[in-house]
Amino acid sequence: MAVAALGCNKAISVDCATKMRDVAAKDKNAGATFTVSCPANCAGGVVRGTDTYTTDSSVCMAAIHAGVIAKDTGGNVKVLVVKGLDKYAGSERNGVKSDGWKVSWGDTAFQVAK
Repeated sequence: MAVAALGCNKAISVDCATKMRDVAAKDKNAGATFTVSCPANCAGGVVRGTDTYTTDSSVCMAAIHAGVIAKDTGGNVKVLVVKGLDKYAGSERNGVKSDGWKVSWGDTAFQVAK
């Protein structure tokens, strides 16, 4: 029965450049979670932040940056909506360079997990 219950939370298919703010999730308020399905071989999309990303960042590219999925395989990514930060640090990880952002970017941001 636990497996059937998991089936209720279907992953939302997105493309490599889909920004978190553009994902068709019902709830994108702080504390909400949803799962997206990223394709393999992503190579495009802006990423701003490290560990916590701005809502105009590509979900799939942020997941590759964070090491949640591999670029060559893609996969499902759990998105956690969190309170926005005052500023975002940029970095380079897993072949993805994220930009820093020196000011607040709205009320929410996001983190990614397996």
